[in-house]
Amino acid sequence: MSNIMKLNYKKIKSLREKHYWSQDELASISGLSIRTIQRVEKTGNSSLETMKALASVFKVDPLSLNNQAPIQNVTFSFISKFGWILFLSFAIILLGAWVIDIVIPTLKGANFNNQYEIHGNFRYLDFATMSFVIGFIWLSINVTVDYFRKKRICKRDLKQWLLYTVLHSNHLYLKL
Repeated sequence: MSNIMKLNYKKIKSLREKHYWSQDELASISGLSIRTIQRVEKTGNSSLETMKALASVFKVDPLSLNNQAPIQNVTFSFISKFGWILFLSFAIILLGAWVIDIVIPTLKGANFNNQYEIHGNFRYLDFATMSFVIGFIWLSINVTVDYFRKKRICKRDLKQWLLYTVLHSNHLYLKL
């Protein structure tokens, strides 16, 4: 194999399924072997010639089949997915600081109001509550978005399966 390329195997599989082709059909249309199609969809490893053949069949730019995701999107996706952890952690740290700076000295006999004055009237619980609420809202939004995204994908997959089944069942009737 010359010039080994790493292709986005998920994209290739989705393009094939979008056209309602089996691996065998894609192999015959592209002029590649069935084993090559299976390997590309499993590992993403291919030659430059295979990448060009698949790009030609799918009518896409060969570079769009490469397995390179923009770092910006990955970073933004990571932050938007797990940013709530940062806010909830900050709330826990502030709550711990409040216990250490205010509650423990007060339990040992210090004046509660003096403890706040010693620490510049910093409102630990106000910031901890705000941070907790923001983190909780962020988490709720993530869970809701994931739920509807999965529901939409399942609905789309069901429609594609039904369409695929109808197309192939009509094909079978035509053969009979």
